[in-house]
Amino acid sequence: MTARTTALLALVAGALAVAFVAYRTLAGEDGPAKAADGFVQRWSSGDDAAAARLTDDPKAAAAALKANRKGLDGARVKATLGELKESGDSATAPLSLRWQIPRIGRWGYESKLRLRRSEDDVWRVRWAPKTVHPKLDDVTRLGTTSVPKARGPILDRARRRLMRERPVVRVGAVAGKVRRPAVTARGLADVLDVDAGPLERAIRRGGKEQFVDALTLRPPDYRRLRPALDAVPDAATAESTAMLAPTRGFARALLGTVAPATKEQLEKLGGSASPGASVGQWGLQARFERWLAPVPARRVVIRAGATPIETLATRHGRPGHAVSTTLDARVQAAAEAALAGRSDEAALVAVQPSTGDVLAVANRPVESSYDRALEGTYAPGSTFKVVSTAALLRDGLSVDETTSCPRTIEAGGRQFKNFEGGAAGAVPFSRDFAVSCNTAFVSLAPRLAPDALRRTARDYGLGRKLELALPAAGGQVPPGEDEVERAAAMIGQHEILASPLAMASVAATVAAGRWHAPRLIASDPRQAGPPLPASERDTLRSLMRLVVTEGSGTALASIDGEVRGKSGTAEFGGGDPPPTHAWFIAFRDDVAVAVLVEKGRSGGSVAAPLAARFFSALDR
Repeated sequence: MTARTTALLALVAGALAVAFVAYRTLAGEDGPAKAADGFVQRWSSGDDAAAARLTDDPKAAAAALKANRKGLDGARVKATLGELKESGDSATAPLSLRWQIPRIGRWGYESKLRLRRSEDDVWRVRWAPKTVHPKLDDVTRLGTTSVPKARGPILDRARRRLMRERPVVRVGAVAGKVRRPAVTARGLADVLDVDAGPLERAIRRGGKEQFVDALTLRPPDYRRLRPALDAVPDAATAESTAMLAPTRGFARALLGTVAPATKEQLEKLGGSASPGASVGQWGLQARFERWLAPVPARRVVIRAGATPIETLATRHGRPGHAVSTTLDARVQAAAEAALAGRSDEAALVAVQPSTGDVLAVANRPVESSYDRALEGTYAPGSTFKVVSTAALLRDGLSVDETTSCPRTIEAGGRQFKNFEGGAAGAVPFSRDFAVSCNTAFVSLAPRLAPDALRRTARDYGLGRKLELALPAAGGQVPPGEDEVERAAAMIGQHEILASPLAMASVAATVAAGRWHAPRLIASDPRQAGPPLPASERDTLRSLMRLVVTEGSGTALASIDGEVRGKSGTAEFGGGDPPPTHAWFIAFRDDVAVAVLVEKGRSGGSVAAPLAARFFSALDR
């Protein structure tokens, strides 16, 4: 045999060997490693169905892989093969499994992958539940459980809980027991004043035993509505508990509520809350959701049906953290008592002059989550005369100076009038302040520089940016550009705006002798403005006392102690005459308050009595 023939034969033999190997690969002859790798790669990529097709029982494997992944809340798994050992038609390999489980984290253990060569000469994974976990069998699967922890409390300044778990009645329907969803949804909507459309859709889409909530009620509210609810076909109730304040209206817009999270809220929280979790909906409960929210203890378990039978791993949870506020539960109760029975748009806010601490925030209507006490902005009307007077005092005005208070006065071609009465003829300025004479203040506008009010207002907190945990408006005091604007600004009109909180701070500034930045959270930094001139402070205190004893604030004259205040009636919008908001600001000792009633006729007749009710409730 020649060398050339030998070489050709070697080439042919090599080609045949390669072809034979290729044939064995296609036929699965070299398949243990290939089958094992394929199964592991597909399982790790999340394609459970594709992984199951590489087993000897694809249907059972697919169901089990899907059930176990779902039981672990959609966890991702990374499977790593060890050294494969082949023995005849069988093969085994160590299997290292590392799961990444939502809200639990990493969890790992060791398992084993078994393979066998079938009669058609193809290697397949030998399916068994133990592949997923060594302790599983045909009737068990992996799962998770959650052990709830307490939500963090919101505390007042004395560390009293402002909200706690209280009994409630969930009103709705069990989806699988509703015969006519449209009828049930409409009936519940009519009684509870909710939207029937989403409720009907939730009933139609709900699981057989799923309770679909329409509204959660406090027991007294449920008892009141029970006769009407009993008449709604297939309506149902369930007793539960919820994080609630002492009463339905108690600081509701400020504190917020806690309710099951919506899909959008879950997405915003980025996985820190699980479906079905209750989260803050607005106010402080929403602002501090991540701080207040507990972390439940979570466990990886083996389940037999729906029942956990063995715990495999535990992640310890923690209760939610407390949020300490500057609120005072007693003062808040007085604020709510002052506004009790009102359904119109109104607000009352109380602050501590010596610190700026917000003591109470009450809003009406109760159903609204809008915190007009902190973030609403309105023309302050004659309550701003505290600032106007301070600017005039700095310009040299004496309160004994005679100032005319006519019924009307013209400035720059515009006519101004008095809202709450005016002093007849020429009287001391102190009398003009007490009865809130607009025309007297308008007549004094030319004495002030265009930016005098803006500069003075800043010493009383107006125009400053307020840094609170929740949105809060510090107001604005722009300089008047012409005679009309400067005249209007003297009586808190033009483009001057303030929130009830800002105006409470004006009263507090007179009480304390300097402005203190409002604080709502106990850890908020303290900030103060410059001290007021002593003569300015004392004069304003005397003038505000006259308002109560003989002026537009006599509704507070019978209140114990020396209450000092200022009324305000602020025009807004159009009309002849235009509508008005009613204001009253006041202080006594170390408590200052502002009351606003939207569309109120006058500060003295509408807002002042509410301030009186507040101080009376505080004394009880």
